[in-house]
Amino acid sequence: MKKLLLLFLVVFLGSFSSQAKEIVARVVFENRTDERLTSGEFFIIELNKTIQINSEEDFNITLPEKGKYRFSFISTKFDVYTYYPAKISQKNNQITIRLQEKGKAFQYSKEKNSYSFSMKNVKAKIDQPYFIFNGINNTPIDFENFKEKYGVGMRTENCVVDPFTLKETIQHNKAIVKYLNEKFGDQWVEDLPAQPFGIK
Repeated sequence: MKKLLLLFLVVFLGSFSSQAKEIVARVVFENRTDERLTSGEFFIIELNKTIQINSEEDFNITLPEKGKYRFSFISTKFDVYTYYPAKISQKNNQITIRLQEKGKAFQYSKEKNSYSFSMKNVKAKIDQPYFIFNGINNTPIDFENFKEKYGVGMRTENCVVDPFTLKETIQHNKAIVKYLNEKFGDQWVEDLPAQPFGIK
């Protein structure tokens, strides 16, 4: 009887501890176009798992435990950018899929002298553009003088870069380079305190 009770406790506690380790993550969509999402594929790379998606309805996924995961989403109708925490946990568990019009994410208007991005056909002006840097920066970069002189600062984002985030970062930084070249020529390059990601 004692052996049976002990076996029951081991099985019960084992199943309880394995369930306690599981993490439920929330996948949310940000559609910045007038098109509706009707098909796509969501990938959990570490688990080699693909989920077919046919709407923009948010959904949950269950991961075996907290930790580092990579996610991506593919749809032929949109430029897609996927954002998620470096480490998924119970408190930090949102995966955001941003859908943007193909090829029209970032634009610079020379006539209006403004840098903008499209958001459901509404152009949002960015008064102080910035370069994006990805990664953990142990030595802070002093962008104050550059920002004061050229009006462009910096922003550090997640050190985990999936292919879609990488594409968006490069597009963003190239748009800032174009803005600076059109407004100041190429003299600003000598004053740049650090090399932005994706820029030669």
